Amino acid sequence: MISNTSSPRYFFSLDAIRGLAALIVVLCHWQFYFYTDQTLQTKPLEELGLPLFPYLSIFYNHAFYAVDLFFLLSGFIFFWFYSDKIADGRTPFGNFICYRLTRLYPVHFITLLSLIMLQYIMVSMNGHTFIIQNNDAYHFLLNLLVIHSWGFERTPALNGFNGPSWSVSVELLLYLLFFLISWKKLHRNKGLLLAIVVAGAVIQHFYSMIGQGIYSFFLGGLTYYVYAWLIEQKNPRRITTIVTITAVALWMIVLTEYAFSYIRDFSLILMKKVLPGKDVAFDTALYNLSRNTFFRTIISPVTILTLALSETTKGSLKVKWALVLGNASYALYLLHFPLMVLLFIAVDALGISREVFHSPLTVLLFYSVLIPLSILTHYYFELPLQEMFRKRLLKKPVPGLVTVVNNQITTT
Repeated sequence: MISNTSSPRYFFSLDAIRGLAALIVVLCHWQFYFYTDQTLQTKPLEELGLPLFPYLSIFYNHAFYAVDLFFLLSGFIFFWFYSDKIADGRTPFGNFICYRLTRLYPVHFITLLSLIMLQYIMVSMNGHTFIIQNNDAYHFLLNLLVIHSWGFERTPALNGFNGPSWSVSVELLLYLLFFLISWKKLHRNKGLLLAIVVAGAVIQHFYSMIGQGIYSFFLGGLTYYVYAWLIEQKNPRRITTIVTITAVALWMIVLTEYAFSYIRDFSLILMKKVLPGKDVAFDTALYNLSRNTFFRTIISPVTILTLALSETTKGSLKVKWALVLGNASYALYLLHFPLMVLLFIAVDALGISREVFHSPLTVLLFYSVLIPLSILTHYYFELPLQEMFRKRLLKKPVPGLVTVVNNQITTT
């Protein structure tokens, strides 16, 4: 008997994990307060005095994976929701790009404008900007067009203004590539998708931001096809249990390795025997590359697969706060950097010692402002503007992705 299990209307658990990932990125960026002239990192993280570092070091050190998860989640969702609709003409390019731009642009635009003022104040008070360089007219234009991480910036990775928005720029580029592949009806060609993933790994060596996005987005697409195949098999509940146990086991290995470094120690000993002519720096770099690749290619996809299968076989996530946080995750991600600059300016203006940034209470206060602000921005700024622009720009609206507002399903 073949299972007739179908995917849910939306994967709310994936949105929830996106919200948690955004919070991790915010925590990681707290280190900016301790850079020399808020520009250069001159000490290792463990010497900066970051709040609760002994307990939260895994997040401070590895938030890279959280950003990577954004791309992976987008790939999974877009191949699930959009690829067939684009291929058979139900979602034309005009509708697709309208939905994506009205989703991305409003918060990007207001944070871009806010940072013009905030960085001006920062320079006036301290003689330098807060972390981000290249806040000039040229890079403002790139940011305005959301192409500031497409390789046009004068200095790679220094794209001006709202630093975290680099991923928004790359995401837009990925949307265009995804649409082209789906429009050409190549979205089910697994060999092609695998080749694109490999190409992303190569590109990452030369331009890390675009390469990272390509690698993870299309790996997310392949993860979706694994999910789609698994739910068509016999007894998907049993398969879900097996995948869940695998994910838990993998995460146990990750956490125990981080605490005790037994795999790292064994790997370095092994590499000394296999590659005797190499120094410790080479062996360590090779281990780090292998670890990062394994996490990005196995751990993250299996985690997403577990959540998607669980939601398919056991029902949608019912934790309201997690759903709200997931919905507001995009606003949270983009708002946190200007809010960080504002907090730094306020601390100096009020004559408060910068030692306050070492306090866990300051982090808690920051989150207590950021999270409600992000939720309010999503529901009372993003969604109304999306609805207004889509009504004006689309003659015949096509449903976009769904989200939850006050327990009601709306499109995004």
